[in-house]
Amino acid sequence: MRGQDEFLTYIIEGKQTRFVIPVYQRNYDWKIEQCKRLFDDLESVATTGAGEHFFGSIVSKREGNSRVVIDGQQRITTVFLVLAALVARLRDEGSDVTSSEPNKADYIEGQFLIDAYHPGEQKLRLKLVKKDMAAFSAIMSGGEDPLVEGSNVTRNYRYFLRRIDGMGISADQLFDAIERLKIIDVQLEERDDAQRVFESLNSTGLDLTEADKIRNFILMDLSEGDQESYYEKYWVPVEENASGQVSDFVRYHLAAAMGKTPAMGRVYQSYVDYARKRYSLPESGRLDTKSMLDDLLLSSRRFRTASLPDTGSERLDSVLRRIGLLQMNVVLPFTLNLLSALDAGSIDADQAAECLEAVESYLFRRWSCGIPTNALNKVFETLHADAMRGVSDGASYPEAVRYSLLHKTGTGRFPSDQEFLESIATRDYYRIGNRKLYLYDRLENGGSKERVDVVGNLRDDRFSVEHIMPQTLTRSWKQTLGEDWERIHDTWKDRLANLTLTAYNSEYSNRDFRTKRDMENGFRDSAFRINRWVCEQESWGERELEERQLLLQKRFLELWPMISSDYVPHRELPDEATLADETEFTNRRIVAYSFLGDLVPVKTWKEMEVGVLRSLSELDLSRLYSISQETSYPGSAFEHDEGDWYAKVCDGIFVNTRTSTSSKVELLRRLLDIFGIDREELTIRMAPIDKLEVPED
Repeated sequence: MRGQDEFLTYIIEGKQTRFVIPVYQRNYDWKIEQCKRLFDDLESVATTGAGEHFFGSIVSKREGNSRVVIDGQQRITTVFLVLAALVARLRDEGSDVTSSEPNKADYIEGQFLIDAYHPGEQKLRLKLVKKDMAAFSAIMSGGEDPLVEGSNVTRNYRYFLRRIDGMGISADQLFDAIERLKIIDVQLEERDDAQRVFESLNSTGLDLTEADKIRNFILMDLSEGDQESYYEKYWVPVEENASGQVSDFVRYHLAAAMGKTPAMGRVYQSYVDYARKRYSLPESGRLDTKSMLDDLLLSSRRFRTASLPDTGSERLDSVLRRIGLLQMNVVLPFTLNLLSALDAGSIDADQAAECLEAVESYLFRRWSCGIPTNALNKVFETLHADAMRGVSDGASYPEAVRYSLLHKTGTGRFPSDQEFLESIATRDYYRIGNRKLYLYDRLENGGSKERVDVVGNLRDDRFSVEHIMPQTLTRSWKQTLGEDWERIHDTWKDRLANLTLTAYNSEYSNRDFRTKRDMENGFRDSAFRINRWVCEQESWGERELEERQLLLQKRFLELWPMISSDYVPHRELPDEATLADETEFTNRRIVAYSFLGDLVPVKTWKEMEVGVLRSLSELDLSRLYSISQETSYPGSAFEHDEGDWYAKVCDGIFVNTRTSTSSKVELLRRLLDIFGIDREELTIRMAPIDKLEVPED
């Protein structure tokens, strides 16, 4: 095996070399997202004057005049499509795309796309797998053959045609940028086992993490000296602050900055997109590396503070520790923004603590009530922005936070006292995993300065959760409970009223209540506050369980109180909901939607539906085309020919738009599920409907 860095076009041009994609490779499946990234990079290379742009590696094995591609087919195929689209536009008399060289299209085609002297019938320099090859051949036919619909090859070719039409550089600059694409050209020797190499390259064990790719993106273009300096000064502290979980940290950093949490597998690309928008220097187009790293380092310190609080405020540090014990990282985007506001002096430590105490009640009440968590990402991605809108409207930051939490609906709601108290009376509090650390720490210590180390001792199994009425009843217990012992046991066994803390669980075993109470180290000897009422009881049955439940309900309302806010907005703010929310969209006026991070203003629900469908077609045209061919729902919502009440999604796919708002929403929900896209990725922004106004579908 030998490899060297080389310009991609040098490998392709004028050598009777033909690239062959073997049949065991998957079909060409780059999406518009990857094509956009490549074309953006080419425009950047052209405008910044970069001498080269690294484009990954290509692994191949020579067989005669052909190179069998082991790895890199996606890159090679995509570059061929860019070149083919450039040739097509240069030959199109109606196009504004021109070159200073009259025969540029012929040169590109002859040098890179077609080998006119190849002995076989197939003159194309790229041989794809069967279905992809048919689509590529149609593209290269120069209009003699119709394009193959439903193919990723065709879709991406059309995308490049559109990008070339609207690009801000010349055709010559684009071709020059393509010539600057540099790869690591790895050629296997005869003795190399291509299959084993292929399996190794496609194994998951050596994949770079999202953080690895981000680090390389930031540092790669620096000089060797700057790389070492920035790595030690910035990246090493970031890793330490994130406790090695840098990918997770950057994910929450982006959520705080953009109001949108990227999927774990898209953290790197989301960061690249964010960095190019935020840190590009206008004079050169290059990125401000120092500013990027300054912001990451500062944010990582706040990330560390969220898990290891050291703000200097006992009140704030205490609530940060408690929220950490709840194990709900979904709150981190808001926490990072809150600590940023604290650092900036916009709020003080008590105000920050006040906000987090409201968040704590919100989180615990929801968990206790068993409310699904699918709405929480959006809540905490946008809570800071909601609060800042309230501040600009005259509210204090904590008042605006509480107002926002109180006005969530559906699965995002703040549970009422009644709902909260019912959950205490009915749910299983024994099988709650590590949240027992949080629950029993709060019940035992509350806000007392004289604290028992409940968390540490539960973790080390020195303390445990004890069933006062045991899980397995003895004859003595059955007699004590009476004839209805079975119902009482089934009803109350794992409810909170029957649970407590002890350091002597194994010694208590299934003993009767009075023995547990009076024995050495029994309930009467217990130092736990939570056992004071228990040790005063003469027996343990349904009456005592009901009384203790009432006491615990009162305690819960003290520890996790209902919040309130005096803030009343002076202007009506738009409502937002995702397709994951249980929101009623009918009779609501849509003003915008956000899909996969892109905010799009619209006036009608029809515009939103068609816009999202077009985005789905760009993400995976083949899948949408396949769905549209099915006769059952959701395929029945589509046609392949234009007709009344059908709007064009893309070539060959039209959607029926003469449907209700709820039908449009349901169609998109179904399609997002099929595409494997979280319903939270589609956010709808709505405004109140005037009584005289009828919303348009």
